[in-house]
Amino acid sequence: MIAADQFTNIPDDLLFRFSSRSDGTVLDRSQPTHAPSFIATRQAICDAAGIRYDDVVYQRVIYNDNSTYDVIKEVTSSDTTQYIADIAADGLFTRQPGVGLFLPVADCIVTVIYDPKCRFLAQLHMGRHSTLTSILEAAVNLFTANGSTPGDLQVWMAPSVTKAHYRLEYFDQAADPAWKGFVEHRDDGYYLDMQGFNKAKLMSMGVESSNITISSIDTFENQDYFSHFRGDTGGRFAGLSMMRSLE
Repeated sequence: MIAADQFTNIPDDLLFRFSSRSDGTVLDRSQPTHAPSFIATRQAICDAAGIRYDDVVYQRVIYNDNSTYDVIKEVTSSDTTQYIADIAADGLFTRQPGVGLFLPVADCIVTVIYDPKCRFLAQLHMGRHSTLTSILEAAVNLFTANGSTPGDLQVWMAPSVTKAHYRLEYFDQAADPAWKGFVEHRDDGYYLDMQGFNKAKLMSMGVESSNITISSIDTFENQDYFSHFRGDTGGRFAGLSMMRSLE
């Protein structure tokens, strides 16, 4: 993990780290999800962060025609890798300190939401598919249903591909008023500002702008991170978060 790239405004009772290319790939979809080499890399990343891989929930995102990309699952210590290989979900939510959330990505946005007062934690896989769903609304509603106030929520978005390089040949939502200012049509396609769009959506639900931190690192431009848009189809780095025990 590159120390200089990590967020500097993480509260002491929360851990949020992301690995880099030099730490190795934690997943390659052309190989078994839990191949020994990947598990060894995941263990080393967790060790570097000061937690055990046995104490994390491994989040597996499924891409197929039946996926809705808005599934959030609440997890506890019984869902960690010492008991279950992985949990298929687009987002994980926990109210249990000591339970880590582990998510492989390349360009998509590892988005952490934390309530320091109620001590709830969520980690979302915010790729294009999830960004086009109501998963952010569902996440904030899950917090508030359990007693959180949106203004207390803190949010971090890890390194990801930015509008400068997030190009699609077509984008069905280009005329949607909600995307005004977050999509640009150029001669070679549509360029999306997913970070800005998701921030605006969070703010519309009452999350304070000052509580939302977005990494300035563009995974397409920065060679220290795997990027599918740049051609690293076989590599992924990890987002890792956990509430620390107050005892």
